[in-house]
Amino acid sequence: MVRSTYPELPEQFLLPKEWQRDAFINPDTSHHIHYNYALAGRKPESAKANILILPGLSEFGEKYIEFTRECLAKKYNFYIIDWAYQGRSSRYIPNAHKRHSNGYKTDISDLHYMTQNVITNEKPIIIMGHSMGAHIGLRYLQEFPGVIDAAGFAAPMVGIKDLKYTKSAVEWFLKNLPSIHTCYIPGGKDWYAQARSSDGKDIFSSDPLRDKIHNAWCMSVPELQIGNITIRWVFESLKSCKLLNEKFNISKIKIPVFIATAEHEKLVDNKETEKFAKQLSDVEIIELPNAKHEILMETDEIRSIFTKKFFDLVKKVS
Repeated sequence: MVRSTYPELPEQFLLPKEWQRDAFINPDTSHHIHYNYALAGRKPESAKANILILPGLSEFGEKYIEFTRECLAKKYNFYIIDWAYQGRSSRYIPNAHKRHSNGYKTDISDLHYMTQNVITNEKPIIIMGHSMGAHIGLRYLQEFPGVIDAAGFAAPMVGIKDLKYTKSAVEWFLKNLPSIHTCYIPGGKDWYAQARSSDGKDIFSSDPLRDKIHNAWCMSVPELQIGNITIRWVFESLKSCKLLNEKFNISKIKIPVFIATAEHEKLVDNKETEKFAKQLSDVEIIELPNAKHEILMETDEIRSIFTKKFFDLVKKVS
């Protein structure tokens, strides 16, 4: 078991004895990627399936410990990747707080390296992606069909609510002012605790306890701290959303998919998600009443609807 500085949280949100850390360097991207995992038995093949978590923007493995425990209880192996520029993975610009991007193709490549070189047992692989992680997961399903057996997504970033009309302006600035690629978006700044109120009254969660998890870990482990996004991140995200939503690409997704959107969503575009889902061949989509963006950090009542649906999906393919 890996020991670390623990935040002041209940036991269900702290590292289980099965928790492990490791990392790899993807030769195709040169990214140094950190990941966490927990095995349901002594060997990876002892489990019934592999659950691979794709976290959202600025998130990290420790945020999903409660979900780890639930996977282990059902005899599923648990894996979670820290994307480049966040979590414990490497940053590639001087200011480690800036959430930058050098293109979603690199994230997709890092994910493929993990499915091919880290999760090597013969059991089914089911992904669960949140927000930006769901976006990368959907792009991955389009580019690498046949690797993943089923997929669940919470508040997927199919479209970005406040940025849908800004791509041309951002593209112009990046083309004519290349020095701003790594600049924060207007008003952006380094991590500070007050950026999230963490009281169940912000845009992320209505649960006063789970809403504290993100900041609690960031304050205990400073290397997990991430500030706002860069201008290049905005550009790459909008470009990737356009590719994701092309009909030809949507038609490539053939596996069973479950999607949950949040009624009180402020960050991603639920209408774009619904439009996308209608074009999938095997999908269930629900809107969770009273939910905010971080569905797995929501109240028991809201969260349990998602987890039941997701584990029902896992059971079907394992």
